Amino acid sequence: MQLSRRALMRTSALGLGVLGVGAMAGCSTSTSSSKGSASGGSELVLWTWPEGFGQAVLDAVAKEFPDKTLRQDVIGGDFKQKLTTTFTAGTGLPDITGVKGEDIAFFRQHADYFVDLNTLGAQDIKSTYLEWKWAQATTADGKQLGIPIDIGPTALFYRFDIFQEAGLPYEPDELGAAIRTWDEFIELGKQLLAAKPDTFLIRNTSGIFDTVWPQSGMGFVDESGKYIGDGEHIRGAWDTAMKALEAGIVAKIDSNTADTAAAVNEGRLPADFGASWHLADLMVDAPETSGKWHVCTHPGSANNNGGSFLTIPAGVSDPETSFALIKFILNPANQVLEYVDKGNFPATPEAFEDPQVDGPVEFLGGQKAAEVFGAAAQTVEVLYEDPNQSAVQAPFIAQIDLVEASGKDPQTAWNDAVEESKRIAKQVGLTV
Repeated sequence: MQLSRRALMRTSALGLGVLGVGAMAGCSTSTSSSKGSASGGSELVLWTWPEGFGQAVLDAVAKEFPDKTLRQDVIGGDFKQKLTTTFTAGTGLPDITGVKGEDIAFFRQHADYFVDLNTLGAQDIKSTYLEWKWAQATTADGKQLGIPIDIGPTALFYRFDIFQEAGLPYEPDELGAAIRTWDEFIELGKQLLAAKPDTFLIRNTSGIFDTVWPQSGMGFVDESGKYIGDGEHIRGAWDTAMKALEAGIVAKIDSNTADTAAAVNEGRLPADFGASWHLADLMVDAPETSGKWHVCTHPGSANNNGGSFLTIPAGVSDPETSFALIKFILNPANQVLEYVDKGNFPATPEAFEDPQVDGPVEFLGGQKAAEVFGAAAQTVEVLYEDPNQSAVQAPFIAQIDLVEASGKDPQTAWNDAVEESKRIAKQVGLTV
């Protein structure tokens, strides 16, 4: 079994708040046998991916619904493909299923696969959740496909000891205030490099590009299906990324590689953008740096990176009971339990101030990191995500990598990215 980020969070005493209480999840959390899902009776089936819901939440469900049995089936492999295949077949559907955040845009185009939760009273609990996260599972005509499980608001992770040695602001509030703009951030990177040669503020150029453009509240495709990847909001993010590269503050290291781990371990990459779950990456890459990190707000508004939903497939025998279970599983108290178990940051603001969420984090020098991520969650821009966005975005990342790796002219790279991106947009049926 490979150790996932969230599994690490569960088994480490160094995690967020009081993470580490939960046990390692196995390949299945089924609690009883069944002939199938959506078949009526006292047993209901929930599909999740390997991390699943922790035992504390399952125990709470059993106590709240003593006349029902919730069977959690853990689905390995390509979860989206498994769901799509099952929906197409029309048989074997669960009573409740998770949908990953990166897949919700696709499934919004197939709303008939799901029960519209507004018909079951979803509007009554809407205010419990962050508005922008709720909106990700809302179709253009107002159907509500899912209820949020968690979120991934972003912040800047940084080595406060290295920043202090370089004569830079190093307390979270002080540093956050000093880098409200990207120009200020780039200037800080130049100061860091001057004080500590071969020490970089940014991992790679595409990383800063992908952090900047979502802050505009617009992507590469708008809600009408029109391509907008050549717009000023994308060009502005491109120019910011190129400015950082030209300033020499980019390490030019690929993500999730041995080179990244080495740079983090050696202090050559003492900062990185990331959601709350990024802490687990740092713990894997550089366990000996425990206690030397803090988090603070990064320039501009926070983005969201991660966070999934619970949905009800159309055709289940008892959607009312399925919805009652979802409401309970995803209430603030149970979102706190999931945070404790595996670091899922709550989608319910009420949970942000819970002592189990708002506790000190040893790896982050005892900082109460939830205060930063909770505040960041309130600044995330509502961002429309089209199912084709990744495809039309890919040429921009490819061209940025060429500029970074081989010195390709940035303007030529931009022109080539737009041309290829538009070609793909036409190919997938977008208006260009």
